[in-house]
Amino acid sequence: MKKVLSAMAVSAFVLTAGVALAGGPGKKMDAGCPEECQQQIDDLNSSQAQQNEELGAHSKQLENHEGRITALEEDAYDPWYARVGMRYAWMTQDLGYVLDRNFDSDGWGGALAFGREFDQFRAELELAYQDMDLDERNLWGSRFEGDGNILTVMVNGYYSMPVYDAMSVYVMAGLGVAQYAGEMNVDGANFYDESDNVFAYKAGVGVSYDFTDAIAGDLGYEYLGVADTDIADSINGHNVVASVRFKF
Repeated sequence: MKKVLSAMAVSAFVLTAGVALAGGPGKKMDAGCPEECQQQIDDLNSSQAQQNEELGAHSKQLENHEGRITALEEDAYDPWYARVGMRYAWMTQDLGYVLDRNFDSDGWGGALAFGREFDQFRAELELAYQDMDLDERNLWGSRFEGDGNILTVMVNGYYSMPVYDAMSVYVMAGLGVAQYAGEMNVDGANFYDESDNVFAYKAGVGVSYDFTDAIAGDLGYEYLGVADTDIADSINGHNVVASVRFKF
């Protein structure tokens, strides 16, 4: 009988201990666990919000960088440039006002221009000068000596069409003002020495070659027309122009 009671006591003890270890009625629960879990959740949410904010800032920085890169690329394809050129010119002057005849003369000139490229189009402001000498005799032996020079300020536009590799062809046109100055001696006596400011225009064609990203060359023909002046009914100029463009 004592053995039976002892066995029952041991079994009850084991059962009670097992229930306590298993989290049953014999184990006291920690009342702070839900608050700690909620704090962890709040911390995680706060950390996530901070990360989202940082990601937003990084995204904004990335957009700014992309904007700068785009602007640099646009500048790279639309550069400013300075152009230096020289020209061989020949000119026909209709001196109907003073001598009732035409004179042909030739000479040299130069040009400076500042402009910008816009893909295949470019625009520039040009200052150019050309000087022509005259020395002729008429059928009656009279000798005509003199010179004429033209200073022009013009706005020019060019349109280029790629041909092969770095080479392209272009057409151009320009409008502006010209200061024409001329003098004439007939058989050693001064006949006139005058100047006039008038409207001028020109058009031309040529070829371009990009030697590098920063240097290009142009070779072309330009027709220069000058409106009626106090000296000449009309002045028609023809120019072979060679230029170098420095891009920046």
